[in-house]
Amino acid sequence: MSESKHATMDMYEEKAMMLVEQLIEKELVEMPSNEPVLVHVPTGTQFSSVQNLAYYHLGWKAGTTE
Repeated sequence: MSESKHATMDMYEEKAMMLVEQLIEKELVEMPSNEPVLVHVPTGTQFSSVQNLAYYHLGWKAGTTE
């Protein structure tokens, strides 16, 4: 199989923050005010790390668009 069009190996902290901020704007990620977590709205999965959420979202997106 050729290289994936969904690159995830270069997800550093700043890039992950930018992606998560964009997802918050698109209402695909929520930050409950009473908990220190990020919630991936389409799946309800919770994360305490922006990098883990960014990797997860890219994988989820790849799995739902192919």
